[in-house]
Amino acid sequence: MKIVMICEFFNENLEYQENLLTKYYVKHGHEVTVATSTFESVFDYYNDKHDRSAAPRIYWFEGAKIVKLRYKFNILNRLRPLRSIAALLDDETPDLIYVHDVSLNFPEAIEYVRRHPRCRMIMDYHADYSNSGKNFVSRRVLHGVVRKWYLDRARPHLSRIFVSVPAGTVFLRDLYGVPPGDTEVLPLGADTDVARAAVTDRDSIRRNLGVPDSAMVVFTGGKLAPAKRTDLLIDALAQLRDDRVHLIVAGDSGSNDKQYHKMLVSRAEGLNVTFTGWLDRLEMYRHLAASDLAVFPASQSIVWQQAIAVGLPLIAGDSGHQDISYLNLHRNIVILRGTSISVDGVTSAIRSVLSDPGRIAEMRVGAKRVADEELDWNTLIYRTLRYCSPLERGTAAGSGESRNGVQE
Repeated sequence: MKIVMICEFFNENLEYQENLLTKYYVKHGHEVTVATSTFESVFDYYNDKHDRSAAPRIYWFEGAKIVKLRYKFNILNRLRPLRSIAALLDDETPDLIYVHDVSLNFPEAIEYVRRHPRCRMIMDYHADYSNSGKNFVSRRVLHGVVRKWYLDRARPHLSRIFVSVPAGTVFLRDLYGVPPGDTEVLPLGADTDVARAAVTDRDSIRRNLGVPDSAMVVFTGGKLAPAKRTDLLIDALAQLRDDRVHLIVAGDSGSNDKQYHKMLVSRAEGLNVTFTGWLDRLEMYRHLAASDLAVFPASQSIVWQQAIAVGLPLIAGDSGHQDISYLNLHRNIVILRGTSISVDGVTSAIRSVLSDPGRIAEMRVGAKRVADEELDWNTLIYRTLRYCSPLERGTAAGSGESRNGVQE
């Protein structure tokens, strides 16, 4: 099958959904072309620092063609369609068009599907109230009028809309008028092939970090920003007063959060804390595999799924519309809410897990089961491909049934 993915950002060194879909589609014999912007740095992307002079280019990653295109126009870094999508689709002749987010390139994709009725189109959506719709203009204008205009025209041609977390269904219902039956949760997943191999590196990573075999290692990481509340975890480590507990902080801050990063390093002085800096995908998994527990006080991250993929018990904070219960299928996660997202709450949760070897063992088994059932892209890709069939386009989208036959 030939698949064209349309997304705003692609960096092969990170573990984002676009990368993993690409890798596992190719692994299972599909031809993939990714159309994306000229952004290279994830920090530039999230801080809207776009280099208009960056040249378009084509290169190959994991056997897929990556086509980096300039924007046709860019209005306030919020409305910016890619150039030449229509020509690219004609050249690639896809069987499936996979659109990430509400794209201003929908009109070209719609026109292609109209001319090629055997081609299917799906989209995924990562926004919810925790990361979008923070003010009136965003909710009522950007989402409620402009982007809704594009999605309204695309919906008759979409076989399915996938949301990365259940809260995305609520956001789409409230601001876009999308019926919950037209959406389905597609978890972000993890690179389970790499995760399973990384488990064998536990001892070597600990030796490199100078961590004793007898230590209990806590892991946290990702983008080090105030919303993550990593400071609560470092303060909890100080409150534990247990020299056996070591903390690995894997990640870095963007240019706007350097003061927060500096504060974290200062607070960690005198504690068993190692800041590794930004790690590539393999090293992230290797450091996770060297740990005993992963803790993320607030603000969801793909690293949550990576931790589960290596079989780690997880402590995660739901700071609003970020409930990870959909991955707590086998009692593998301690979820912090409300006032529990505090130094005392994090300290208590860590102590309760690390003091009970039996509980750690059960949570590890549960995490591995969740990884196999919900995070393995070897099987997740087939949730997206099942709409590519001779059925009339839109039949599946209107059924209102999830993968388990239950309306979501």
